[in-house]
Amino acid sequence: MKRAYTKPISETSEADYFPLAKMAWDEDCPDQDITSVSLFSPDQKAIAYLNAREEGILCGSGVTEVLSKLSDGDLQFNFFFKDGEKFAKGDMIAEIHGSLLSMLRVERILLNFLQYLSGISTSTRKIVDQYGSKGIMILDTRKTLPGYRKLAKYAVYCGGGSNHRLDLSEMAMIKDNHLALFGSAKIPVGKIRSNFPGRIVELEIDSLDQLEDALEAEPDVLMLDNFNIPDTRAAFQRIKEKNPKILIECSGRITPEKLEALSEFPGVGVSMGYLTHTTRFLDLGLDIRT
Repeated sequence: MKRAYTKPISETSEADYFPLAKMAWDEDCPDQDITSVSLFSPDQKAIAYLNAREEGILCGSGVTEVLSKLSDGDLQFNFFFKDGEKFAKGDMIAEIHGSLLSMLRVERILLNFLQYLSGISTSTRKIVDQYGSKGIMILDTRKTLPGYRKLAKYAVYCGGGSNHRLDLSEMAMIKDNHLALFGSAKIPVGKIRSNFPGRIVELEIDSLDQLEDALEAEPDVLMLDNFNIPDTRAAFQRIKEKNPKILIECSGRITPEKLEALSEFPGVGVSMGYLTHTTRFLDLGLDIRT
């Protein structure tokens, strides 16, 4: 199964985490941790265990490279699982050795990143395990928190999902607000191909009335937005007859419950803002011992 329309977000770097981690670092402790510095000495050492309180898929371990530097190298992180790997409830995911004050300083920042991104990976994996085998490509969207776009899409990938475009520059998508300004879809498709040859062009339609004109425009991807199942079935059959090279994508408030009905259309992509904007933090805990 293809894992991306363009380039998959299959890995991240320290630079992808740094702006957000540094912002969280400054936000969480603008001066001093007045609780911890009152209770413990700067030279006190500790060990912490990152434990899973429910099963899930790990994502976000790369943030520790930034946190280690921000804490002046006072912490050493040792993970027993890699991003994308499944752990069980009760598993020890990682150990942290070093300064007790630094450990307490990074605790909430570390958990926020890991719980959020692992939550996305875990919910994605559940959906992919159930419906990916039926030939549906589970796609993410650009419905992400500002600054978290690449990390959220990486989390979808770690969960076995597929990546839609990362940004507006990567591929073209002609949506209803674009199409309303032209008499035919062939005009905007042609303009984009002329200005950016070689880029993928996706065209969104929201009714069967637009289908024939859309097929004449020959986009690379045809999105069926908010189609009911009978209309999806009719569009699917017509696209396969007219131009089977066009990729078909379904979208529009799609939740896991709606995927069962779409599983009758093998090979379609299903874009789900649900993957990233309906995320529950995964239950992870950090237990510190001196």
